[in-house]
Amino acid sequence: MRHPAGDRSHLLDLEGVDPCSARVFGAFMRAMHLHRQLMLHVFAEQQTPPGQAMCLRIIAAHDGATQREIGEMLHLAAPTVTSMLKRMEHLGTIAREPDPDDQRVTRVHLTPAGGALDGDLRGILAQSLGQILDSMTEDDRRQLARLLEVFAEHIAVGLAEQAPATVGEPAR
Repeated sequence: MRHPAGDRSHLLDLEGVDPCSARVFGAFMRAMHLHRQLMLHVFAEQQTPPGQAMCLRIIAAHDGATQREIGEMLHLAAPTVTSMLKRMEHLGTIAREPDPDDQRVTRVHLTPAGGALDGDLRGILAQSLGQILDSMTEDDRRQLARLLEVFAEHIAVGLAEQAPATVGEPAR
């Protein structure tokens, strides 16, 4: 049976899940989907995929980080990080250099072009988030932040119970 675009009610019919929990799950999934669409749209002006924008942000905050450290912060597997960094290096936004103390380690640095792009992307993102979040009251934003933090903590506990050895490790 086909469902109209945007109708995800069929996804929420989960045996053993109460209607309120299903509604929370549905709202969270819709918000994640719309957030991804927004990020694609917001960063399209700079021709930067959201993953590269996040990687650029992390490198700006941790200039000289190793590829492994960047992968851990992004929760990405090493081959994915290597591929992303190659593309970014080709675009001239980052430079990869051997560590002067350990030639086996590669350090990643922003180039001036990368710093400029990071500044542009931060401004675009700030403007976009302002348009969205400024329409909510401060109290609603505080409540939403608190609830999302509680939700994230419950997910972290669930992960720890499911696979204690893999919590905090990058996805493979």
